[in-house]
Amino acid sequence: MRLRIGVALAVVGIAAVALLAGPLSRGDRLSDILTGRTPLLAGGTRAPGGGANLTGTADLGTDQRPATLYLACDPGGTGLSAALTVPRFAELAPRFDFAGLEGSGSATPLTGILVSSAGSVRSMRMPVQGAATGADSGFTLTVTGARRGEDPLRGLAVALTQPGTKLTWTQASPRSGDPALTAVFTVAESDAAALKGALTGCLAAPF
Repeated sequence: MRLRIGVALAVVGIAAVALLAGPLSRGDRLSDILTGRTPLLAGGTRAPGGGANLTGTADLGTDQRPATLYLACDPGGTGLSAALTVPRFAELAPRFDFAGLEGSGSATPLTGILVSSAGSVRSMRMPVQGAATGADSGFTLTVTGARRGEDPLRGLAVALTQPGTKLTWTQASPRSGDPALTAVFTVAESDAAALKGALTGCLAAPF
């Protein structure tokens, strides 16, 4: 009887190793496999991705205007990302160096994100990538989480699935002497539900 159990366990172990070998050899994380972000079999279905918007305000000195924060989950690619769009950015260019943030960006963490919710405060500093989408459409500033290991944006995303959470994005200019751009967003109940549905595929904690 013990021999049969031992043989059965050995067979299960070999099967598990065989199933994991494919995705692990491609560089996928074990946590991504176990949480469904990465399929075991080639051609399998990954955890769903998605995105949702928050609306708020952006301030630069005495100037205040509407702003949009788009949070996205791409389980099989970039993971979590957050993109702040400031409209009519050309009007602010004399006081803030948007051009210096265009392209792939630098490793300098010019973006500060503070998230406060009931009994919890999270803050982080990250490098940012900027892209102009037209003077009328705006300028988009994007931060992305880590594809390997603990994603600094995961805690932020989890907090944003709770109504009443407040996010403050402070963007430093790469040009010395410029004031910082500050954007503030507050999560309504409808926002929380939309974010939870859109980001679920990226919210599982890594192992």
